[in-house]
Amino acid sequence: MERITRFVTGGGLPAFALPLLVFYQGLLVALLFTPPAATGLGAFAEDFRLWCFGYDPSTGNLRWGPVVAMLLPPLVLGVAFLVFWWKQLGEMAMRPMTLIRPAALAASLVIAAAFVFSLLGGSSPQAGDLSFPADALRTSFKPPEISLTSHTGEPVDLARLKGKVVLVTAVYASCPHTCPLILTQAKKAIAELDPTERRDLHVIGVTIDPSNDSPEVLAELAEMHDLTPPLYNLVTGDTAEVERVLDDLGVARQYNEETGQIDHANLFVLVDRSGRIAYRFSLGENQQRWLVSGLRVLLHEPGNLG
Repeated sequence: MERITRFVTGGGLPAFALPLLVFYQGLLVALLFTPPAATGLGAFAEDFRLWCFGYDPSTGNLRWGPVVAMLLPPLVLGVAFLVFWWKQLGEMAMRPMTLIRPAALAASLVIAAAFVFSLLGGSSPQAGDLSFPADALRTSFKPPEISLTSHTGEPVDLARLKGKVVLVTAVYASCPHTCPLILTQAKKAIAELDPTERRDLHVIGVTIDPSNDSPEVLAELAEMHDLTPPLYNLVTGDTAEVERVLDDLGVARQYNEETGQIDHANLFVLVDRSGRIAYRFSLGENQQRWLVSGLRVLLHEPGNLG
């Protein structure tokens, strides 16, 4: 106990913590500017920016509120260490040997963390080695009729989008876990398409919670994830009609009384230009690559398939 007290009051704590804070801050800045990549550190940095910095892969823009929220606390904490332990740190600086032990411990942790990140940077895309079996996975089923109201209050009719490629998925506004992953995977896949390809693509996100997800509620979800029409439309409507659409799409779902959430399937349905269901995908790294490949296959097909 005496050693702990001496460590805290004698300057050992700030001597240990300050190098870690410098490393942490440097790491955040590095992740902020690391170029995106399909695998390795670039992919990790892009995911980190998506979740922590409000990064939009389709535009490359960041939400600076989350960026400041991530970068400011370590700065404030570092300044606090310097202010409150200035005298002790000054005394330790006069006897450099007293700085060695806490600084060495901090350096060890930094080296261990750097080793982990070097592994991330050098990892190979094992799952990505699986090529997309376009013909084997191709289906040709009639999709359900989808005529609902978007988060902007406009009607959305799947039949009117014939000639375009449509990605249909199902999410709900209060979902804390998988729905953000679904929207993130969709946005990451679409971000890999060039602007010409995206011009012929529409995304329809059918609510899984029609009794609570009004257009206004879905508009908040759309704003949170920067989903704007005409590319993105989150849709809702009469509860019975939405449930019918979900059933016809094959979206399994069940209210979980223990969590208060809706357990549901994670599904991406791709509708080709002829208005037929061509592919179905789920969440996952390899599924995301196949989602991009599937979109490209359909987007490069002619629009008069009958």
